[in-house]
Amino acid sequence: MPFSFRMAEELKPDDVYAFLFAGTGSSGMPDLLSLARSGPAAGRAVADVLDAVQEGLPRSGWPSLRAILLTDPAGYREAACVPGVAQLSGYATSVAVDRALRALGVQPGFAVGQSFGEIAALVCAGAFGIADGARMAVGLVEVLARYGAGGGMGLLETGEDGARACVAAAGAPEVVVACVNAPSATVVSGPSGPLEAVLGAAVRRGVRSVRLAVPYLAHHPAMSGADEEWYARIRAFPQRPLEVPVHSPVRGRAYRDEDDLHRALADCIVKPVRLPETLRAVRDAGATVFAEAGAGEALCQCARLSLPGARTLVPLRGRPSRPTARHTTSPGPTSPGPSPSGSVSSGGAPSRASGPGASSDTRP
Repeated sequence: MPFSFRMAEELKPDDVYAFLFAGTGSSGMPDLLSLARSGPAAGRAVADVLDAVQEGLPRSGWPSLRAILLTDPAGYREAACVPGVAQLSGYATSVAVDRALRALGVQPGFAVGQSFGEIAALVCAGAFGIADGARMAVGLVEVLARYGAGGGMGLLETGEDGARACVAAAGAPEVVVACVNAPSATVVSGPSGPLEAVLGAAVRRGVRSVRLAVPYLAHHPAMSGADEEWYARIRAFPQRPLEVPVHSPVRGRAYRDEDDLHRALADCIVKPVRLPETLRAVRDAGATVFAEAGAGEALCQCARLSLPGARTLVPLRGRPSRPTARHTTSPGPTSPGPSPSGSVSSGGAPSRASGPGASSDTRP
C-alpha cells in the first residue's frame, strides 16, 4: 500500500473497516495534496471527487475547490472566510478520502456520519450522488445561517451528566446537550449569552471548555422549522439503495432502504448526536478498524475514548489554517485534551478556550 497510514497495529487481510465522517468543527485545512501524490489511483480519485463537488456548487460566489484544496492550497485560508467554503471543503475532503482509500484497497464495511458528516456517509454508501451531496450541503449552510443566528456551540470535556450540571449551575435552560462525542466530550448548543454563562460555570467547576467558532446553533429545539425547510429543498434528490451499512448517531440505528433518508438528514438539525453508542454498535456488528474519512483524527479519537483498545486508521492529517489563541483561567501549561469536535454546523477554529489546561483546538 503506497500511502503511509498512521496506525498503531498492522492492517490484517480480514479487517473490516468502519469509515467515520466527521462534522466540520475542525481548525485545520485538509492536506489533500499529499493524498493525491500518494499514487496515480489516489490522485485520480481526489481530482474526480473535487470536480464532482464543484458541479454541485452554484456557478457564482464559490472558489474552485480543486484550486484551494489541491493545486494552490495557500489560497485556502482566504477562501475559507467566505461562508460555507469551510463546510463544503470538509464535505469534499471526506468523500475524496473515501474514494482514495478504496482506490488503495481499503473498502468500507460500515459508514458512520457525525452531524454534517451524515451527508458524506450516505454518499459513501451510494444513497446519493457526489454532486447532489454538495447541493444538499450548500442548502444546509444557507438554512442554518438564517435560523441559527445569535447562537453557538461549545465543547465541555466532561460527560453528558457533567455538561447538564454545568447548564444547571449557570441557570441557562436554553442551552442543551447537542452532541455526546465520547464519554468525556460533550458539545452544548444555545443562544450566545446563556452559552457563555455555561462555559463560565464549567470553568468554575474545573471543567475544560471551548467555544467553537460556529456562528449559529444546531442540534437544538429552536431550530425547528430549519429542518422542514431544508427537507423541502433536498427531498427531490434521488435516493438509491444503500451499498454500505450506515449507522446514524442521531437515529441510533443503521439506516434501511425503506427509510426516508432526506428526512433522516433533516432530523440532524434539531436532534442530538450520541456517538459512543453508535461506535459500539458498529464494533459489535463486526468492524475491526475505525478509519477517519476526512482530515485529522477527531472521530478516531472518539473511537479510542469510547472503545478502549480500538484500532484506528488515520489517512490524512490536517494542517492549521490559521493561528489560534489560547486562554487559560488558571496557572499551568496549556495542553490539548480529548476534545473531539464536529457538529452539523461548525466550521473553522474554536474562538476561545477556558478552564484548566483548555485547548483552543477541538481536534486532538
